[in-house]
Amino acid sequence: MINYLQKTDEKQRWLFFSTLLNAALAAAKLSWGWLMGSTLVVADGIHSISDVFGALLIFLALFFAAHKSERFPYGLHKLEDMAAVFGGIGILFAGYEIIHSVFFDAGIQTPEEIWTTVGFILVVVFVQFIFYFYELKAAKRLKSPGVKADAINWLGDIGAGLIVVIGLVAHYYHVAYAQETSVIIIVFMILKGAYDVLKEGLFSLLDAADIELNTTIKEIVMSEADITNITRLNVRKSGSVYFADIELSIAELSASKAHNSIDALVHKLHQKIEALESVTIHYEPEHPPYETVVRLLDTDKQELSSNFGRTAWLEVTHITKDNKQISQEIIENPARNASQGKAFRLVAFLLSLHTDKIIMAEVDLDENVTTLFDALNIEIKQQRKIS
Repeated sequence: MINYLQKTDEKQRWLFFSTLLNAALAAAKLSWGWLMGSTLVVADGIHSISDVFGALLIFLALFFAAHKSERFPYGLHKLEDMAAVFGGIGILFAGYEIIHSVFFDAGIQTPEEIWTTVGFILVVVFVQFIFYFYELKAAKRLKSPGVKADAINWLGDIGAGLIVVIGLVAHYYHVAYAQETSVIIIVFMILKGAYDVLKEGLFSLLDAADIELNTTIKEIVMSEADITNITRLNVRKSGSVYFADIELSIAELSASKAHNSIDALVHKLHQKIEALESVTIHYEPEHPPYETVVRLLDTDKQELSSNFGRTAWLEVTHITKDNKQISQEIIENPARNASQGKAFRLVAFLLSLHTDKIIMAEVDLDENVTTLFDALNIEIKQQRKIS
């Protein structure tokens, strides 16, 4: 089992060893409490047993989280969020247990060997704190709510251990209210941790937006020279990974170049944001906020041309959405004097003008040209020449 875990996700390894350590410490506290006749130590051991089940729950969730299937194509990452929520509830319950054991339980027995028991509990607390410290650092690095929930859950055990120590020492020195004050501080820490874990888990389950991450993604996308606008950005958090769905405009008419730019952008996003599991980008070539109408004219600049590739002049008119003319100019056909491929050279030039509609005289236009214009959603309108 351990050899297998060495090859698996780091989050799973943290939860697995957390479960083992929790179980070992719980057994040690129960044994010590029974041998020394300490109610507080036995209660602390029982409390630790509940943490063993909590850590095991999160571990199992992480183990199955990334398993994809036809029914669950995005994997089962949300199980990690569900486990984090249950872990948060467990933290709240741990806080309740501490309050209940100190303020409501009566007849707590104190062992005769107080200082030996205090030393034992301090060693346990030290081990717990070391594991908590490093697991919390790993949770932040891995951005894992499940590992974070387990790390913060160690605060319940640490708090319970400190309460045992304070209770025993206060009993020895007869210090008034020392135990009660310590309980209030520790419970506040536990409740704050529970709030953070529950908030993160519930927000992820409800697909709440991560404003900070959205801003980071926008900055990365808009730093690309050919990206002109982001029309839609949805980032969905699932466990410790993210799925991004982006719709944008790109100032590139060549489909091949645009595709290469988008591939480079996706690679850059994955490099900058390691938690991104998947990025889907829908892109459209940038289009001006007006319609471009081009009339193909003969040499007299009046009559409509009946020859597409050899047309002499192009009357280019820009029109607003409410049909108001913005500008109009007549330019020479740059493909007219080409040795070959006049028609397709003109098509390329019309594309560079962001042409929406072409007006020309009635003629049997080359089928390849009409097919190309249909694919590019460019309207061709043919009119009879005025006789």
